Amino acid sequence: MNIDDLTLGQIKQLQSLLGGASAPAIEEGRVVLVIDRGWIFAGDQSLTSDGFVRLDNAIHVLRWEKIGFAGMIDDPGSDKVTLKKMSEPVEVPSGSIIHRVPVDNDWGV
Repeated sequence: MNIDDLTLGQIKQLQSLLGGASAPAIEEGRVVLVIDRGWIFAGDQSLTSDGFVRLDNAIHVLRWEKIGFAGMIDDPGSDKVTLKKMSEPVEVPSGSIIHRVPVDNDWGV
């Protein structure tokens, strides 16, 4: 079998047979997620049955200027931070998360 022909289900089976990483333990609560390819979202996290991290009450961090990442985390209401409320929950593949920052339950709302 050619590796390029494997289905996602077959890849997951191989990972489990080879001792691949299982879905991470996710604590309930609000977080800011830094995701690969430059995306940053915040929301109330939970883990879906298929290994995605779901963010309810999600917010997309569009940009922050002249205050750095820590400044954006500390003061999301700053006029130097642009946030966009998402109309639907956001689901992120757990393997694409680079960094997770727990924040207060009212962060960005």
